[in-house]
Amino acid sequence: MRASQTLARSTLDTLPMNIAVLDEDGTILFTNRAWREFSGVEDEEIEGVNYFETTDVEADEYAQAAVDGIKSVIDGEEELFTLEYPCHTPEKQQWFLMRVAPLPQQEAGSVVIAHIDITQRKLAELAADRRSEQLDAQRQDLEHLLSRIDGLVHAVLDDVMSADSREEVERTICDRVETVESYQVAWIAGFDIRRETLEPTAGSPDATAGISIEADDPVATAARTREIQTVTGEFGDTHAGIAGMEAGSMAAVPLASGESLYGVLTVYADSIDVFDPRERAILGVIGQAASKAIDAIETSRVLTADNVTELELQIADEDVFFVGVAAELDCRMEYGGSVADEDETVMFFNVTTDDPSAVCALAADHPQVTAVTHVSSGDETSLFEFTVADPPVVSLLADRGAETTDIVVEPGRATFTATLSAETATRAVVEHVRDHHPNTELLSVQERDEPPTTRKAFLTSVEEDLTNRQLAALRKGYLGGFFEWPREVSGDELAASMDITPSTFHQHLRAGERKLLTAVFESR
Repeated sequence: MRASQTLARSTLDTLPMNIAVLDEDGTILFTNRAWREFSGVEDEEIEGVNYFETTDVEADEYAQAAVDGIKSVIDGEEELFTLEYPCHTPEKQQWFLMRVAPLPQQEAGSVVIAHIDITQRKLAELAADRRSEQLDAQRQDLEHLLSRIDGLVHAVLDDVMSADSREEVERTICDRVETVESYQVAWIAGFDIRRETLEPTAGSPDATAGISIEADDPVATAARTREIQTVTGEFGDTHAGIAGMEAGSMAAVPLASGESLYGVLTVYADSIDVFDPRERAILGVIGQAASKAIDAIETSRVLTADNVTELELQIADEDVFFVGVAAELDCRMEYGGSVADEDETVMFFNVTTDDPSAVCALAADHPQVTAVTHVSSGDETSLFEFTVADPPVVSLLADRGAETTDIVVEPGRATFTATLSAETATRAVVEHVRDHHPNTELLSVQERDEPPTTRKAFLTSVEEDLTNRQLAALRKGYLGGFFEWPREVSGDELAASMDITPSTFHQHLRAGERKLLTAVFESR
């Protein structure tokens, strides 16, 4: 018997759970090593101690439940009692499962108590509960978002897609947004590229005017970054807002499509917690809908009206070779076109000067110019050909789809006229030039109709400008092979066919060529 008890004790000592045996009065008869190590009490100190008397039932609800459960098993009221309870320390969280079962009558003792560490299981359950709570919160957010989309966003989409003008789109957006209970007022600012300011175009008539695009203002920041900006609480230091209106928060929503910035939608709310991530997502959808609608209207207008935008820029930068030449020689220069190669650009200028050699010498020393040629001289002006290695301003404009139609250079400044299609982002063109020449000034922006010229209309206009003799000389020269190389017919032969002298034939031919080339180059 003693050998079997020793074996039983040794076996229980190897188990990782805390085990104790109590008699019918609750006296501790035996504990295993895990119990003693956990409690920090030696075997001889704990055996014979009454378990019930050492338990502080007033400490927490679990202590009283444990005592009641053990007594119910001792009294035979329950075959098995279990209880999960926390047993945290300052260093960590831990949980145990208490399991109480009766011993056979022939065994010494009444019940056996086992405390099993279930910390890992409980931590996993808590993590699962947190994930479930997060999913519930996300589901609620999604339901809220879908509800708002079904209402406000769908209403906005229906309205703006049926709008006939940009003004109607902007007015509709402001009207719809102001119907939201938590929103107070809305307005839209359009970008004035000449002044580089944001100006009210729709919504509240008392909205802030003249906000610089570079200002420390959420409306300007939204325009620059193309990202929604929100401000809560007191924001008078950074945004003037609408005079006399008090708001808890505001949101500035950029209206942009591709490279085009159409403006900024600004919304004010009555409290500070309105523009949470859900509301920003909704406003983002509204901003995109408005931008797409405006973009479609502007594109349609461009395609049907053949509008072009004409920019007038002024550069006062003597590092630009023709500005430097005009300043140094106190002369006037007029642009005659350019021809671009892979690495170089040849630019033609008529220069008002009586000393062509001085122009050549000064331009040849300029770091931008790799070659200069005096082509010809007239009564007051001389034609020069300048070869430029670095990208000239005309190339910078061309990079953004703008065509330089005129350059007038006076001492210290050059005025450029460039045209671009109306759908091209004007600000992107100006900023690209300013990246290379920071002191570039935008003088004017105009939109004008430019009906497309058909081939038939172009030929008709050219033929109307030519005399019969000039047209005949050109036709005979073209059809007879005069412009081939080697020539298939001489000028003398063509002159004889027209019954005129060779000098007269060449006079008609040169005049006709001049008019034809003028029509080609000046129509661009």
